[in-house]
Amino acid sequence: MFKNIVFDIDGTLIDTEKAYMNALLKVLNEQRHHDFTYEQVVTIFGIPAKEGLQELGLADEDIPGIIKDWYVAFDDFADLASIFDGVTNTLKSLQTFDIELGIVTSKTLAEFKSVFDPLGLTPIFQNVVTASDTAKHKPDPEPLLKMIEISGIPAEQTLYIGDTKFDLDCAHGAGVKFGLAGWGAHNNGQFQEMDYFLSRPAEIVDLVR
Repeated sequence: MFKNIVFDIDGTLIDTEKAYMNALLKVLNEQRHHDFTYEQVVTIFGIPAKEGLQELGLADEDIPGIIKDWYVAFDDFADLASIFDGVTNTLKSLQTFDIELGIVTSKTLAEFKSVFDPLGLTPIFQNVVTASDTAKHKPDPEPLLKMIEISGIPAEQTLYIGDTKFDLDCAHGAGVKFGLAGWGAHNNGQFQEMDYFLSRPAEIVDLVR
């Protein structure tokens, strides 16, 4: 059925929530003297940085500088980021099937290389689409349409696994089935249209057997 299993990164392959959100709090509260709480900033986790900061009500003219400082501050909390339990073994199992593995992420290419590459998983994936590869970003379907283009595998044979409503909307906009990474998602009832609920990474293998 599925010939292309495509993953989001944050909240799906790696647990970076605490690292990113604490870095953002440092930039907003310590450097720019706001008074955001963790509960407020975590609502934008998994959303492209610019759009997320706009949702927090930050001025457009301030956002480029905040993103730059946020990227730098991440290094102070990088040790909080880790691969989710079960992900590595699941990816190794998926490699034994006649399928391709891909990534579609809201990270820029520079962020991908800085945050994801050091974890050693990159060689497992045949195709990667970052925010640097498309003009539009999730929830727009363009990133997954780009993946379909470069992989040569049609939408009906593609499964996208992610942890946010942006991921779901991107998938369905591209005509792709969506699997919710239950181990990383904040599910508050916004995933009613998901195609599969995955409570642990190993369940992905069952979908390609």
